[in-house]
Amino acid sequence: MRLLDRLFSVSVVVVALALSGALCPAAAPGPNSGRKALETRSGAVEEPAAPYGLRCEYLVAPLGIDVRQPRFSWVLGESQRGASQSAYQALVASSPSLLSQDPGDVWDSGKVESGNSTHVIYAGHPLASGSTYYWKVRWWDQDGRESSYSHPAEFGMGLLSRSDWKGEWISGGNELRKEFRIPAAVESARVYVTALGYYELRMNGHRIGHRVLDPAYTTYPKRVLYATYDVTSELEPGANALGVTLGGGWATLSLDGAFKGYYAHPALLLQLNVKLRNGHELSVSSDRTWKVTQGPILSDSVYNGEVYDARRETPGWDRPGFNDSGWQSAQAVPGSQGVLSAEMMPPIRVVDEIVPSRITHPKPGVYVYDMGQNMSGWAQLRVRGPRGTRITLRYAELIYPDGMINRDNLQSAKSRDVFILKGGGWETLHAHFTYHGFRYVELTGFPGTPSLDSLRGEVAHTAVQPAGGFFASKEILNRIQRLIHWSQLTNLMSIPTDCDNRSERQGWMGDAQVTAEEAMMNFFMPAFYTNFIRDIHDVEGPDGTVTDTVPHRYGSRPADPAWGTAYPVIVWNMWRQYGDRRILEENYDGLKKYVEFLRSRAPNNILSYSYYGDWVSLVPTPGAFVSACYYYDDVRILSQIARVLNRTADAASYSALAGQIKDAINGKFFDSQTGEYATGTQTANAMALAMGLVPHGQRGDVAGNLYNDIVYYHNTHVTTGFIGVRWLMPALTLTGHPDVAYELATRTSFPSWGYMVKKGATTLWELWQQKTGPSMNSQDHAMFGSVGTWFYKALAGINQQPGTAGYAHILIEPQVVEDLHWASGSIYTLRGMVSSSWVHKPGVITLKVAIPVGAESTVILPSEPQWTNITVRESGHLVWQAGQYQPGDAGVTGASQTPAGIAIQVGSGDYSFVVSG
Repeated sequence: MRLLDRLFSVSVVVVALALSGALCPAAAPGPNSGRKALETRSGAVEEPAAPYGLRCEYLVAPLGIDVRQPRFSWVLGESQRGASQSAYQALVASSPSLLSQDPGDVWDSGKVESGNSTHVIYAGHPLASGSTYYWKVRWWDQDGRESSYSHPAEFGMGLLSRSDWKGEWISGGNELRKEFRIPAAVESARVYVTALGYYELRMNGHRIGHRVLDPAYTTYPKRVLYATYDVTSELEPGANALGVTLGGGWATLSLDGAFKGYYAHPALLLQLNVKLRNGHELSVSSDRTWKVTQGPILSDSVYNGEVYDARRETPGWDRPGFNDSGWQSAQAVPGSQGVLSAEMMPPIRVVDEIVPSRITHPKPGVYVYDMGQNMSGWAQLRVRGPRGTRITLRYAELIYPDGMINRDNLQSAKSRDVFILKGGGWETLHAHFTYHGFRYVELTGFPGTPSLDSLRGEVAHTAVQPAGGFFASKEILNRIQRLIHWSQLTNLMSIPTDCDNRSERQGWMGDAQVTAEEAMMNFFMPAFYTNFIRDIHDVEGPDGTVTDTVPHRYGSRPADPAWGTAYPVIVWNMWRQYGDRRILEENYDGLKKYVEFLRSRAPNNILSYSYYGDWVSLVPTPGAFVSACYYYDDVRILSQIARVLNRTADAASYSALAGQIKDAINGKFFDSQTGEYATGTQTANAMALAMGLVPHGQRGDVAGNLYNDIVYYHNTHVTTGFIGVRWLMPALTLTGHPDVAYELATRTSFPSWGYMVKKGATTLWELWQQKTGPSMNSQDHAMFGSVGTWFYKALAGINQQPGTAGYAHILIEPQVVEDLHWASGSIYTLRGMVSSSWVHKPGVITLKVAIPVGAESTVILPSEPQWTNITVRESGHLVWQAGQYQPGDAGVTGASQTPAGIAIQVGSGDYSFVVSG
């Protein structure tokens, strides 16, 4: 069963429960494990549940990190309503046995009076390079009751300084090997490895780890990421061997007329550190004593695919005792002199296998497999044939009416894999150092007649875990949500790419900024975006400019303002979604420098330069207006960040600048007589409304124009590009028209998301139009996926209180619209699960809410417009009647009538509200 099929076949609650275990292995016994009865004067009382879901730098048991003061987070699973943490104690030790002997020998926080269970900063002894540490935590609840300690977790340190690396960059071939001897039994062993390009690591005949297309794509001259592997069980006293296969990846890739490769050839940097049980240590590093050759991979290219000649395989080359006398000595090369950083995010992995839905035979010798799903990865071929048989797989997203594959939209990418058989039996073959975006695979050169079982699709992308789920009674919404999931996942290839198919696949910042919030709701993204923000910082120039793509391969410097805004937008979303203060601190100077660059290009407070405007719109909006709005938004975000960081002078200064920009935009682009911005497009009016640019007293005029343009002038259809649609749905909801947003979301006629579904799309298109010719028309772009944010925030109603972060202060405000009978959403946050699920039947609305421990929430209860005397019950208890709050329900602390509806104040826990009138 496919990955997304599995995801969509379970309920939101099941997904949530799976996350608490799958994301946090230490949580396997569950939140109530380890409880014991405490005797009090009122009788036997259970102690609070032990913390679970322990994380270090967002990761579960990371093996190699290079943060000298890592941050810890944990989840509190107490079932009692209104529970909160009043204190915690964290212990860190150098061994499991020492950890069990409280206190920790490395750090004992002591009892810290704090409600904080996220981003707790390590403050113990200096952490040593290459060492492993073990930690646990306990907490005290609001009544002072103490929990048991959590199950222990661990984290390992990487190599913390360049001087810790003993090896040198080596090259000379794509297969490299080194034999060495271990003189005694092994206590522990770690391999630290990276490449300029890609690598696969082997030891004593075994593949090490499950990473593919590693390391992540970076600006290699400035930074290269390395991975850490525990190879203790792979080593044995006596002879041992290391083997590495190299591929060029993004480090060597060139594209005529667009960019040149960073390096002519891939290179390896590796270090194996071994601790022996006799107390001695040894190290094996990449140097000129390694032997190299050209292996069976004859060529590899991200765009063009791979040519693999199985006849060149040399069994045993990664084992000790192999005769490598015909191999050459490795060459030392300059490599990258940039920073070596630990790869502290989920790696790219093969996450699923797809069985083709059908196979056709459109021409003699040509077989076309339909995977039934547009995907990222490659095909695995199982075949038996004569030695020297040449088999070609070509990949495509589309087919022609005659059944042949349509590759017109792939630009110059060959997107093919070639395999030459060694003969003599069954062979299983797949690419190693390339990937493709495809639904269809054309097979030619196959010896005999293939079957459906001859080929499988291997789905590969950055292995982020699901963090959210959304379902609704309107099936078209679920189908769109499925498109969003697949499009987002298949475009997470260590950076957020625009597409996974043609000769591009770049980190376009415009695509990244409009989808970031949606991605953070659907998937657990903090480690991924921490890395990408660092990538952006790496490309920032001394003058504050950033680039359209990161790493910079396509596009311009300076970036289009609607693209460059990804820097402040994603940093701000990391604060809002995860409460990450450190990322604000680390990037504040860079963000300030970026905003000051924009200021230098904004005479009279209007930033007008633009390359793309509202990209792929149906009705164009002036690019100067789009840029001016993003300048305002960037300054506003910077002022908010300064306020969070207590930089009061900057906060006031940039807030004042934002006000000046707002006045300038209104003076230049707003027609107060007509109530329209710029040319009156959906994008122009929606951006002004959603960003808060509209002068007081005229919001109704602008909102009315937006409503009329959508409903009357365009028969309730969108005309925006992907920039505008990011603002369109929230603008409609903010101005009291969630029903119009809902109609846009459920349309199946052109142009709409539902139109893509109706036409058979399995991922989101690059264009609203269905185009299949030789032009810019990728069938897998995530950029229109911003509607997914609206699913969670409007239909499910999961929001945060203004001015808050990290889901500590939650706002549940679902929009009960038209013919939608029910909707359900959940997001697994660092604090735990937040969920909202409602059912609307005539005369009654039921809303179920879950709030994690340590958070509180305002729940805005929906109602029918004609109701006059509203009654609210929670789990059978009366909480609102005759316009008055009825106290006494556990966890409910208050209620009031507001313009938005009846607002119920609740603490943590599960609640079931029934509203009638």
